Amino acid sequence: MNGPIRTRWFSSISMKLFIITFFSVICLFLVIGLFGYQRLFTPIRENNDSALQASVDQMEKSLKAFMDNIQTQFIFLSNAGIYNHLNQDDYNVLLQNMHALHNDSIDGFYFIDNGEVTISEPYSYQYFVTPETLSLIIEKTGESGFWWSEPYRTGDRRVITVARQINKHQYIVLDLNLDSLTDPLIAQEENKHVYLFSNSGLYITSNASLTNYEEIQRHNDMVSSLAELIQSGRRGMEIVEAEGGEYKVLQSKGNRWGWIVFSIIKENEAYPLLSSLKQQLFIVFLIAVALAVVVSGWVAMYIQKPFSAIIRQLKAGARGDLASRVIIRRSDEFALIASGFNRMMNNIQTLFNDLQKSEERKRHHELKVLHSQVNSHFLNNTLSAIYYLDRSGRGQEMGEMIGSLMGLMQYSMDKVSEIVTVEEELKQLDNYVRLMQLRYGDAFDFEMVVPDELTSAPIPKLTLITLVENSIFYGLNQPEPNFIIVTGAMENEGRITLEVSDRGPGISEDKLARLLAREETETAYKGLNNLGIRSVQDRIQLHFGMACGLSFRNEEDGGLIVTVRLPLSLPSSAKEAAVGLK
Repeated sequence: MNGPIRTRWFSSISMKLFIITFFSVICLFLVIGLFGYQRLFTPIRENNDSALQASVDQMEKSLKAFMDNIQTQFIFLSNAGIYNHLNQDDYNVLLQNMHALHNDSIDGFYFIDNGEVTISEPYSYQYFVTPETLSLIIEKTGESGFWWSEPYRTGDRRVITVARQINKHQYIVLDLNLDSLTDPLIAQEENKHVYLFSNSGLYITSNASLTNYEEIQRHNDMVSSLAELIQSGRRGMEIVEAEGGEYKVLQSKGNRWGWIVFSIIKENEAYPLLSSLKQQLFIVFLIAVALAVVVSGWVAMYIQKPFSAIIRQLKAGARGDLASRVIIRRSDEFALIASGFNRMMNNIQTLFNDLQKSEERKRHHELKVLHSQVNSHFLNNTLSAIYYLDRSGRGQEMGEMIGSLMGLMQYSMDKVSEIVTVEEELKQLDNYVRLMQLRYGDAFDFEMVVPDELTSAPIPKLTLITLVENSIFYGLNQPEPNFIIVTGAMENEGRITLEVSDRGPGISEDKLARLLAREETETAYKGLNNLGIRSVQDRIQLHFGMACGLSFRNEEDGGLIVTVRLPLSLPSSAKEAAVGLK
């Protein structure tokens, strides 16, 4: 009792030691890392907030410079002196050049004269200007001489219309593509995004990438969050939640149009140094985990490894693997358990081998008794046929029949050897066929075509005779004579094949499978022996192994082919078994 009890306690202590060691190392590293992180967090945060504010101011200036440039170009086009100095064709060329220069930011120019569009660039652009739009431009621009519309959507783009009065009834108009306003900002840091909103909270444009579903979802959430921030009236730095986490938001309203510029950065990306520290802390944590796992795991594995080896071999033994043994090179309680298990498996293996040999001897004996018994029906029918041959004066045929019968009886009842050569089997098969032809006349034809190099191969006695016997009796009720042929061929891997084919009715594969699996009883014909297909299969595999035996194939036009696979020479193990069972 003391041995197993000490083992269980030791296993329990090892588990406790693993847990204590693991969490002690983890907690120590976490305390040191968090303390250092907290000490650095405040100054780094203040420094990065200042840098982020400077970035927002720079973006505002870039946007202002861009808009001023567009406005300067537009004022040049709307100068009355330039317009009056140029004819219509020259002015149209000037519009073409201006549009070519700013085609990424300006959708189109058009000139209004007395309430109608007379010039446009591109040329077809004038046909998309509605009368309502013309009336609104003339009304709004006539009041102050210069007018910016509210942002509006056309197709998949956001646009504003800018108009300036040249003369009393003449106006120059351009449609500005708002999506291009953020183009100068695309070169900014990749982790920063810019969003433009009107003063009323209407989204204008952004430089955020929208190439996949996740980015589109994050963009839509951000637009909604920023619109709510505008309505709340809060200014300065804010934290906004959107798809993907929390974001730092800085806003500015320093442009002449009253538009609101938002600079967006993900919270964990706003402070690169802190992010780097977090990464280093995470690496330290991983190292702590690795060290804790290695040290604690070594302790646990010292106990777990022998347990696993014993359990694995126990499962193998339960599955019937009698060769399973536990190998432990230790001198503790596990070595005692392994030694006891190995002794038990050795005893079981010895008992199993003795039982297997006993069963094999019993089976050999049963088979020898079975195939040594000449069927009384066969003997009675054969003697009757000899009697009628004598009565009919056919003495020569009677003598041949008696000679064949004597050879078959001696061959069948000979208890000296279970294994014979193919040559001996074919010789007695010829005697058997002559008896059957004298008895049944022209009911079947028979032929043997076996090469001489195969005749020295070993074969269990009565194998071919039993297969031919089955072919004869299966084909007796056929309207046409049955044709039976025995052939042979050399196979690879030191084996030969003998085939017995007939023109009988064949046999279904299902019935054959049940017969070989011992699920169906064979039909007892009144032949030479009580041996059948199943017995032949058992005898071949008993002597030569599972690689040898019978296989069956039905012919398409009727008949059955039985293939017998045999070794070219008798294996040494089969020789020893044959000697021991004589």
